[in-house]
Amino acid sequence: MNAKPKETLESLLSTLGFPSTVIETAMDDGIFLEIQTEDSGRLIGRQGQTLSQLQYVVNRLLFKQDRNVPK
Repeated sequence: MNAKPKETLESLLSTLGFPSTVIETAMDDGIFLEIQTEDSGRLIGRQGQTLSQLQYVVNRLLFKQDRNVPK
């Protein structure tokens, strides 16, 4: 896999102004990225909309880097 999920998410969060730590955990069907931040309410957004859109953007960026990246 050429894509770098953790680094991509860290860069995006930094650009958006979210001081955070990203923890990457390997799983059988891909990876799990955990975001630790003091500003979790703003990151999650109303009814999880912000977090959902962030996940979508990260998936699109990773797919652009490597079409074989797991979702």
